[in-house]
Amino acid sequence: LLPFYNCEFNPDFRAFVHNRYGLPIVNQLERRDLGNDASTGGGPVGSEEAVVIVHGITNKITRFNGIIEKLRSQGFQVFGTTWGDGGTTPVGLVELRCAYVKQIRSMLIAVREYTNKKVDVIAYSMGSPIARKAILGGTCVDTRELLGPPLTEHVDTFLSVAGTNNGALPCLVPIPVGTCNKKNGLHCESEFLSDINKLKGYEGTNIFSIFSTSDEKIGLKMCSRLVSPIIGETGYVRKEGLTHDQVMDNTIDTQINFIFKHRPR
Repeated sequence: LLPFYNCEFNPDFRAFVHNRYGLPIVNQLERRDLGNDASTGGGPVGSEEAVVIVHGITNKITRFNGIIEKLRSQGFQVFGTTWGDGGTTPVGLVELRCAYVKQIRSMLIAVREYTNKKVDVIAYSMGSPIARKAILGGTCVDTRELLGPPLTEHVDTFLSVAGTNNGALPCLVPIPVGTCNKKNGLHCESEFLSDINKLKGYEGTNIFSIFSTSDEKIGLKMCSRLVSPIIGETGYVRKEGLTHDQVMDNTIDTQINFIFKHRPR
């Protein structure tokens, strides 16, 4: 039987993070304040690269237990933290905050140093632009905090699934506060999205996306661009007829193939 550490860090990974970075980073990443289902990670160092899962808006990391367990059954170590408050803040008020970016960046660095290998990243929905900024580094558009240099060399495969990389159709008209604001929101011309889209190829060695033409939550096109594909990506899979959640849940085999084989099948 494989040991499944579904809902929190295993003792070895927790001890590593505590000893290397201190208790504040343990708390930032493990999110015990949200319960015992807000993080996952650790396990025996296997032969495969480690995968970091980045969830979407108003989720907890355990929303993706399906792929977490399937990856682990195939020999991957899987890590994830919950950014945000697990759904307390309603969808329309969640912003792409620097605090979330720093949290995901801390996780990527911790996993890279814990495994001593390149990491793979699967980022869902609004988690995709957050993870991309975490890798890009530079300056946060909302707080002007300095994140540091790009983490490109530490990422093997970056996969965006139903990602809001170029905006989201509900944000066609910008709103001064919340998810659709023009500074760190999902309006297609926001400062945040302009910042992560002005360079290309920084997300990792292999960059992929999976999206649907029928995504009812983020739409298909905005500002004359498809909302999900990443500029400069290695390849993509375009699905017909899948909803937002179906793209995330019904393409698990394709997601794993992109991570494992760098191709969809």
